[in-house]
Amino acid sequence: MISTANSERIQDAIYGFTRSRLLFTAVDLRLFTHIYEGKNTIEQLTPTLDANPRALRMFMDGLIGTGFLEKEKGVYTLPKDVENYLVQSSANYIGGMVKHGKRLYDNWGLLRDVIRSGMPAGGAQALTHIEEHFSELVKGLYVSNFKTAQELATALAIGDEQNTELNILDVAGGSAVWSIVMLEKDPKSQATVIDYPRVIEVAKEYIQSHGLSDRYSYIPGDLEVLKFPESQYDLAILANICHAIGPEASEKLIADVAKSLKPGGRIAIVDFVPDDGRSRQGWPLIFGVNMLISTDSGDVFTQAQYKTWFEKAGLTFKDAKELESEVTTLIAQRN
Repeated sequence: MISTANSERIQDAIYGFTRSRLLFTAVDLRLFTHIYEGKNTIEQLTPTLDANPRALRMFMDGLIGTGFLEKEKGVYTLPKDVENYLVQSSANYIGGMVKHGKRLYDNWGLLRDVIRSGMPAGGAQALTHIEEHFSELVKGLYVSNFKTAQELATALAIGDEQNTELNILDVAGGSAVWSIVMLEKDPKSQATVIDYPRVIEVAKEYIQSHGLSDRYSYIPGDLEVLKFPESQYDLAILANICHAIGPEASEKLIADVAKSLKPGGRIAIVDFVPDDGRSRQGWPLIFGVNMLISTDSGDVFTQAQYKTWFEKAGLTFKDAKELESEVTTLIAQRN
C-alpha cells in the first residue's frame, strides 16, 4: 500500500545538489561574465568556453531551469540578481563565496568518513587554511552580512544619546562590515579590527570605500596568541567567529574580550544559535555539521552555553535578538 505521507521534501533533498553544481560550474566557466560582456548565444560561447555545442546548450538550459539564466529566441540573458552578484566586474560580486561553497560541497562528500573518525575533512574552513581562504570569502560575506549588520546596529541602539562616541572592537572582523555600519550610524565612534594580516588588507579596501579610514586602527594576528588591551573598549563585536574555533577557545576569547571592555562595556555575539535542547528545525543545526566537517573543534553553541561563558568572564547577560536569516545576537555587559 502506498503511503499517504508526502515525499516532496525528501525528493527535494535528493536532487538539491543539482542547483549547486550548475551554479558552481557556471562561475568556474565565468559564464555569467561572458554573457554580460555580450557573448550570449551558443554559437558565440562554444569557442570561448572550448565546449561541445550540444552539451553547452543542455547545460545552459539547465541554468534556465534553476532560474540562473533567461532566454528569448536563442539569446541568453541574466536575471537582475545574477547580474548584480555573479558578474566579475560588479562591485557586489560574490564569486568567492560560490567557490568557497564548492570547496565545502566537496568536503561534505566526505561526511561518512568524518562521522567515523571525528576528524575534519579539511578544506575551506579548516583553521590551518583559514587565512588563505577567508581573505577571498570575506568579499562575499560583506555583501551577505550588510543588512544583518544594520540590524545589529539597530539592536545596539548605535548613535542614540547613550551609545555615541564609542570605541568599538571588531574581533575577527573580516570585511569590517559590522563596524563599518556602526561608524556610519554614529560619526563620533571609532573602531579597531582584529584579524589575520591578509584579511585586514581586504577590510581596509572596504573601509576606504566608505571613507572611514581615519577612524580605524588595526591589530593583525592570530586570536589564540594575541594579547588584548585592557579596559579600552565600549563595545566588542564577535560576529561568526565562535562557531569556527570551538568551545574552549570561545570561552577563552570571551574572557579575553571581556577584560578589554571598560566597566559597563558591552559584548555582542553574532552567530547561528540553536535552541537549548538542540531539537528545533532550522539552519543553525545544519551549520553545526558544516563545522564538524570543516574545522578541528568548531560547533554551534546554545544560548545557555554562552550565558555560562559570560558569567565566568564577569559579564551579565542582557538580551537576545533575532537578526536576519536565522542569525542571533546575544548581548552582555561587563560588571
